[in-house]
Amino acid sequence: MSQKVNIRVYHECKGQHTHEFPQILVPLQEAMKICVGQMEYDVTPQELCFIPAGMLHECNYYGKLLAINIADSVSDNGEVVMISHPLIVSMRGQIVQLVDLIQAELKQNPDSTAVGYLYKYLYSKLMENCAAPSIQYINEYYHLPITVDQLAKIENYNVTYYCDWFKQQTGLSPSFYLRNTRISRAKELLTTTNFSVMEIAVMVGYSSNSTFTRAFHNVTGMTPKAYRECPCFKKKAKII
Repeated sequence: MSQKVNIRVYHECKGQHTHEFPQILVPLQEAMKICVGQMEYDVTPQELCFIPAGMLHECNYYGKLLAINIADSVSDNGEVVMISHPLIVSMRGQIVQLVDLIQAELKQNPDSTAVGYLYKYLYSKLMENCAAPSIQYINEYYHLPITVDQLAKIENYNVTYYCDWFKQQTGLSPSFYLRNTRISRAKELLTTTNFSVMEIAVMVGYSSNSTFTRAFHNVTGMTPKAYRECPCFKKKAKII
């Protein structure tokens, strides 16, 4: 995990600036007014504000403010889709729990590598909150045959416009997003279950072992078998 995550608590945030890293801001005392890009937002203590890397923002806030900064890209060999636009997300359920866990982990161990995994999971939850219907469809039904025509119809767009729109939303084409979603799930199954490579291939939407292996290698640089056997990825396998 290459991400370096640090958390800071500020007592004010002011001026116009950008960061080379994505940032999550959580006002802890009172609502915060912030301009991100061309939009202005009022963020309450029950919400978090996600600011993509490199996006100009301006804030004149005087109060306790939690900032979660990511020193490097959250993307791991293109596996995670980048959020390219600001988000205001309600702090509830798993999102609250994850923010609390990240704070607790860093207080206990500032150099903890577990924080990178917690942040990655939080990032996936943010994606779920902001995802358009066709993106949610991929996330839920990645194991089924999915065509660009199907996805475009979900959004009521023609295929050409949809592909351009999708890339603006995610930074990837629909086919690359689908592939990366499948491989992400396959990696989890390889390291936590005893299913064969062929069984996992079918479970994540591939009809042949060769097609699955080629896609897996393109994303990770490794074969599924090598990934499963690598000590750095090994977890305790469970039988499902």
